[in-house]
Amino acid sequence: MIRRRELLAGLPAAALLGARPAQAADPALDAPPPPGPPRPVSIPPLHEERLPNGMTVVVAPRRGLPLVSATLLVRVGAESDPPDGAGLAELVAGLLTKGAERGGRPVGAPEIARQAEALGGSLDAGSGWRSSSVGMTVTPPRLDAALALMSDALRSPLLQPQELERLRVQAVDNLRVAESDPGSIADRVARRLYWGGGAYGAVTSAASLQRLTRDEVVGFHRQGYRPGQSLLVLAGDITPEQGQALAERHFGGWRPNRMNPLPRRDGVGAPLSPRSVLVDLPGAGQSAVIVLAPFTSLSSDDRPELRAAQVANAVLGGGYSARLNQEVRIRRGLSYGAGTSVEMHPEGGAWQASAQTDHRNAAQVAGLLRDEVLRLGQAPPSAEELAARQATLVGSFSRRLETNGGVASLVAGQWAQGRPLADLANYVPEILAVTPAQVRDFAVRRWKAQDLRTVVVGDVRAAPEAFAALADADATALRLRADALVFDGPGLQAPPR
Repeated sequence: MIRRRELLAGLPAAALLGARPAQAADPALDAPPPPGPPRPVSIPPLHEERLPNGMTVVVAPRRGLPLVSATLLVRVGAESDPPDGAGLAELVAGLLTKGAERGGRPVGAPEIARQAEALGGSLDAGSGWRSSSVGMTVTPPRLDAALALMSDALRSPLLQPQELERLRVQAVDNLRVAESDPGSIADRVARRLYWGGGAYGAVTSAASLQRLTRDEVVGFHRQGYRPGQSLLVLAGDITPEQGQALAERHFGGWRPNRMNPLPRRDGVGAPLSPRSVLVDLPGAGQSAVIVLAPFTSLSSDDRPELRAAQVANAVLGGGYSARLNQEVRIRRGLSYGAGTSVEMHPEGGAWQASAQTDHRNAAQVAGLLRDEVLRLGQAPPSAEELAARQATLVGSFSRRLETNGGVASLVAGQWAQGRPLADLANYVPEILAVTPAQVRDFAVRRWKAQDLRTVVVGDVRAAPEAFAALADADATALRLRADALVFDGPGLQAPPR
């Protein structure tokens, strides 16, 4: 039997419309509504308290939606990985949801997942620079039970050997998949090229993961996860009094240990000597291109400098109409898109522009990215261009304030970076106060030709002329094969025997 859906699928659009006569557009009905007036960006009140054990509690009441986002964060991350154990902090965070001691009995990963699902959410965990966290979003009546689950996962994880091995295998498999992706390889090479052998230049590898032992996992958790370095954020339909009472109930008994805190490795940047690294990845479909430059640091107290840096980044890579995408995609069609990212640490910062392109265009794209970085020092944004980029920053910030999870992540990120929470209220006016001259001056000070680094990963045989042009443009260029990259030492390749 032929179904009606099958009959309709074969008919032309005109037949489906019943051959209705064409009608002129009615502006009153067909035109989109005009934009509403701008709304002020409103930061919810942030009520900050400390428990006697040193734990920080922040409650951000937001009425209207019966949900609460809870984030539990510890100020420890990959900067405390051992020199030969990159990936330890991430493994520990991954194990937090894989089993915990609950009510005096061990509860495995499947039961933890079922308990979280029964609360109407999922228990998420992760780790980055200077932070490891667990989080959930639930309705207010289930927040008590959710915090009990989060507390047990963070404070009393089982860290079982079999779960460690399962997580290790998954991480190694993911790395092997990434070894065929030019973008992933370029990111790893760029990190080592810019930061060198210090903490921020550490790259997780299959070898570093295989070296990690359960004793190291247990020791990292025992030393690094402590109440005096922890934060609980509750954002949503909750009062400060309710939040404080729940925090005391579930975390007030968390006792500080007397062990020394985990040491932070030296994170001072020490770029490798080559200014360019060209990596041959046979069979790659495209070339990945990255240009690196210095950025401001987290420890800088110069707020105008920080805001100028953020606006400068937005001018180059803050959206479809930003300069890099204009030059690489819109005007020349050399890539589906060019964008930027920044990474800030107490010891320094890094700025990164990236794009993927046809192998034959790799040298041209690399040149365009570098030229646009340097051009900002001579061609500051016009008033119209500046206003558009400032609007993207303000819009992105305000959108995060629209959800409980966004508010919680903003607070957690600010706290992890060691910045006052009150600074969040100053973000918008400070961004809007940045001038074209400040953007230009930042680019002149920070983005000098001799400080730029370039990474290109692609199939050399597919476009030998392009890679030869890249090598000829930089006498310091280092040429490597992807299968010869070694991230376990301080450089990018194994030392000669």
